[in-house]
Order: sequence, then C-alpha cells, then structure tokens
Amino acid sequence: MTIFFKNYWAYLSVILSLLVILPIIIIFLFIFHSGSDTWTHLKNTVLTSYIINSLILLIFSALGTLILGTVSAWLVVMYKFPFKKYIEWLLVLPLAIPSYALAYVYSDLLDYGGYLTVIFSFIINTEIKSINFYSIYGAIFVFIFSLYPYVYLLARQAFIAQSGTYLEVAKVSGLNLRSIFYKVSIPLARPALIGGVILVMMETLADFGVADYLGIETFTKGIYKAWFNLGDIISAGKLSIILLITISLIITIEKTLRGKSEYTNDVRSFRNFKLNKMNKFLKIAALVICSIPIIIGFIIPLITLINWSIYSINNVNIYNFFNLILSSFSLALLASLICVAFAIIIIYGVRTNEKIAGPFARIASLGYSIPGAVAAIGVLIPLAWLDNFINDFSLYYFNISIGLILTGSWFALLFAYLVRFLALSMHSVESSFIKIPKSLDYVAKVLGASNSKILTKINARIGLGGISLGLLIVFVDVLKELPATIILRPFGLNTLAIKAHEYAIDERLGDAAIPLLAIIIVCLIPLFILAKGIRE
Repeated sequence: MTIFFKNYWAYLSVILSLLVILPIIIIFLFIFHSGSDTWTHLKNTVLTSYIINSLILLIFSALGTLILGTVSAWLVVMYKFPFKKYIEWLLVLPLAIPSYALAYVYSDLLDYGGYLTVIFSFIINTEIKSINFYSIYGAIFVFIFSLYPYVYLLARQAFIAQSGTYLEVAKVSGLNLRSIFYKVSIPLARPALIGGVILVMMETLADFGVADYLGIETFTKGIYKAWFNLGDIISAGKLSIILLITISLIITIEKTLRGKSEYTNDVRSFRNFKLNKMNKFLKIAALVICSIPIIIGFIIPLITLINWSIYSINNVNIYNFFNLILSSFSLALLASLICVAFAIIIIYGVRTNEKIAGPFARIASLGYSIPGAVAAIGVLIPLAWLDNFINDFSLYYFNISIGLILTGSWFALLFAYLVRFLALSMHSVESSFIKIPKSLDYVAKVLGASNSKILTKINARIGLGGISLGLLIVFVDVLKELPATIILRPFGLNTLAIKAHEYAIDERLGDAAIPLLAIIIVCLIPLFILAKGIRE
C-alpha cells in the first residue's frame, strides 16, 4: 500500500492511459469474430476497391507532398529571393483550411462555367466544358495542396539545423547546389521528411469529408457506410481492424527507417550557412514555385469562400448560426480541456516514475494516428454494451426501460475526441514539462511539498505556455473533425463542420461557405502564432 501511494501519480497515469487505449483494444478483438453476412458481401464486392483506392491516395499524396514540401523548404532556407520573409510563413497557412473545403471549392471552380474552367479554356483557346474533379485524381490534388505544410515545416526545420560546415565542405569537394541537395541535405533531413510524410499519410487515411464528397470509396467512408447505411457494427469493426493494421505497418516502417538512419549533425562544429544568391530569372522561378502552393492551397479557396458567403449571407438564420457556433465551440472547449487534463496527469505520472507509466503513455500517444471513424467505432462498441447492460438491469429489477444513456451522447463524442486528440495535447504538455529541471521537484519535496502541489504550483505554472498551446491545437482540430462527430453525435446536434458538409452534399456551396469561414478564422490563430515563431 505504501508503494501504491508513493507512486500514486504514476499509477493514475497508467489508469488514464489504459482508458484511452481501451477502444483500440476492443477494435482488435474483432479479429476473433466470425463476421456476418454483410461482412461477407462487403469482402466480396467493395473491399478490394477500399484497399486499392486507399493505397493510391496514400502513395500519390505522400509523393506529392514530399516533393512540394521539400522543394519549397529548400528554397526558403537556402536562397535569397523577393518576398522570401513573407513566403516562408505564408506556406503554412493552407493548414487553416480543412481538406474537404478545398474539395468543395475546386469541384465548383473546375465545373462547367467555373472560373478556372473558363480561364483554362481561354489560355489554350479551346472550349473546355468541365474538368472531372469528382475522382481519385481530384482527391490527390486536394490532399497534396492541403497537407504539404506538414512536410514543409519539418523539412524547413531540418534544413535550418544543418551546419554550414557540411555545405562548405561539399562545395570545396566540387559539388554544386543541386548535388548538395541530393547527396548532403536530403540524407541529413531524411528522418524529418519521413516524419512529415507519415503525418500526411495518417491524415489521408483519416479523411472522410473529401472521400464522401468526391465519391471515392475508402476505408473511412466504408466504416461510415457499414454503420449508418447497413447498421452492421461487426462489418464496421472488421474494416477498422484492416485500417488499424495498415496504420501499424506504416508506423513500423517509419520507425525502422528512422532507426537505421545514421545521419547526424555535430553541434560542436555547427555554424550558420550563408544564403545563396540567384540571378533574376531564378529569383522569379523560386518566387513562382513557392507561391503556387500558397495560391492553390489558401488564397483561391479563401477568396472563393468569401465570395460565396457574400451572395449567401441573406440566407443565414442568425439564431441557427449562433447555435452552430455555440455547440461547436462548446464541444471543442470541453474536448480540449479534457484532453489537456488527461495529458497533464499522464505526463506528470511519467515524470514521477517513467518506468511504471512510460510504456502506457507512449501507447496512449499513438491515438492521433487513429482515424476518427475508427475511434468512433471503438468507443461505440463498449458504450453500446454498457447501455444494454444498464437497460436490462433496470428492466429486470425495476421494470423500467431507460433506453440509451451513453450511446449517442456528448459523453460518447467527447470520449472519441479524447482517444483521437490526446496525443496532440500530450506532445505540447511534454515539450513544456521536459524543460523544467527535475531538481525543482526534488527541492520542493525536501521542503515538504506533496506531488499535487509540485504539479499545480511549479510544473503547471512554468509549463503554462505548452498547456495553452495544447488547448488551442485540440480546440482547432475538434472544430475540423468530421467522421467521429457524424457517427457519434447526439440527435439534433450540429457543428460547423457537419453543417458545411451537409450543405456541400446538397450542392448548397454558398451556404457551406459561412460555417467554413468561421472554422478557418479560428484555425488561423495557432497558425499565426506558429508564423510568428517562423519569422523570429
């Protein structure tokens, strides 16, 4: 008992980590389920399409974002060209616009009579009726220009961290800048590039809005259809298992590749490198190359949404829109507070006893790699079982049917958000706590402070910046979340993301613009904070 109380925070960290892991464990238990007739039908008809389409999206989205993110990062880090100091932080802004918003925008702009269709027809002097954006190629286009900042940010940081000593030695050895890029900088930045690509792949696999709107059969869409259209939780669980195994393989490959990498920087000989000058032609080329993703991924979608909102502003019911904002912001705020509270306890538990709490915390931190639809199914199964148990108990002993209490409630939705986004808050809290010397904890203990007081009076106060950032990041991601919210939302609950998607599905793109703009405005806040750090 003394040992328990001595390691109270560590054991509490383990319990909370297990609670978060539970839905994932339940999903994997479906391996032992024999399946249903519906599952047999899905396996024989659409499963192959799910696999092929998901793989195509993964491969080409990864390649596209890798090229775009790496090249743009290399140019802004290594060269001088006009407006560079603005370009390097503007390249981050496409993250503020949800991927499904880009799908809505470009499907309209490339449709018959769309602005871009008209422009292309004028350029080539040939009438183009429309460009078929409702295809897997349209989805790849959307993912590349909405997700490349993940690669760009990590690649930029990796290139900046490279010592000028290596680059000068390479120049002396007779390598030109192109050769240095392929033979020196890329190998040194390889772990960061792999990390960025993995993030892109996770987001691609987790997508529902783009696939649903463009009519692409993917695993996430299949899970949604299995539950909502067919009412078969077993088939949804089976599809979730395949998706989780795919994600596990990707993570394993990433860790293997990183583990074998032996490229390092010697901090003892580190020195900043000099920026390379360009001739006039190359300056313009660099400006154009770096501007294209900003224009396609941010400026055109934003201008289009603003234009749509101007024409549809009269259709807005102020009362309903206020309720949308209230429900969306309430959900996001509650989810972010819960995630950060869990993160603080888990990380502090690891801080007090890494041996006990560390392994469980690391598993719990993998939640962000789990698509929202999978998290929703993992939460739905145990809550449905618990609801049935409580209802049967009430019927047997009190002859009262109480129905579903947990399933289809805010509790279920917040639980899914916790599973999905806990990792984001954990990374933020951990990054701030790790900077606090453990000697402060030891001194406080010598002076008679309990672990609770050490956490609240020292760690939480000093790490307030990381805690606040964790709150903000989770808040923004919950606002954009679509699949988990659609599957688990209580009856009558709408959010900005759901309403925008419903409008888009009904081809009411003008009405979808206003809730999307509300999401984008909020999403820009953490990105401006990030941009400030980039400028500095």
